[in-house]
Amino acid sequence: MPAITSFADRAALMQAAAERIAEALRNGIAARGHACAALSGGSTPEPAYARLAVMSLDWEKITFALVDERFVPVEHPASNEGMLRRALAPALQHGAKLAPMFTPSLSAEAAADTANATYANLDVDIAVMGMGADGHTASWFPETDELAAALDSASPRDVIALSAPDAAGSAQRLTLTRSAVARARDVLLLITREDKRAALDHALADHAAPVAALFSDPAKQPAIFWAP
Repeated sequence: MPAITSFADRAALMQAAAERIAEALRNGIAARGHACAALSGGSTPEPAYARLAVMSLDWEKITFALVDERFVPVEHPASNEGMLRRALAPALQHGAKLAPMFTPSLSAEAAADTANATYANLDVDIAVMGMGADGHTASWFPETDELAAALDSASPRDVIALSAPDAAGSAQRLTLTRSAVARARDVLLLITREDKRAALDHALADHAAPVAALFSDPAKQPAIFWAP
């Protein structure tokens, strides 16, 4: 079973997550002159991003990408891009860039093609993942017909469109593929609540839930941060 770093409360977890992301970005800049973090949406990680955005980094050399996106405009309350733009506002104001997945006026499939062309050029230093109580991560939902394509370790695509009927915010989604996440230099899985920790334990025991795909390479295991 992978090691889980536990924190007394969510504030401590969010601070540690912000520091982990910042370290990965600094390392990327030192190594290549630029850096990239792929960030999950949802309410859980938002405080970590807000803490990150006020840190002292060379923001003009940093790009933020999305791990997944609800197929809604940026102004929609469910938009992951919208949340990231709010949480990361200080960093964006100081020159950081954000690479969208959603494109207005395009179908989900066409938007996925557009995002795939952009994301193929990104060199991701850290991917920050979350997990739902059903064991999904990114938009790799157990009930989607496109799950096999999303989890294909040999997929040539970075971004695909899929449909998850029970997904919150929007059934239509855009998501990084497993092969794209696997290329990130570091993967950080953020989990809160006792039920999600139990769900992760179950997923890692039977390897049935999509989140288990993050742990398929024994030589490259994600860091797991958890708080009640």
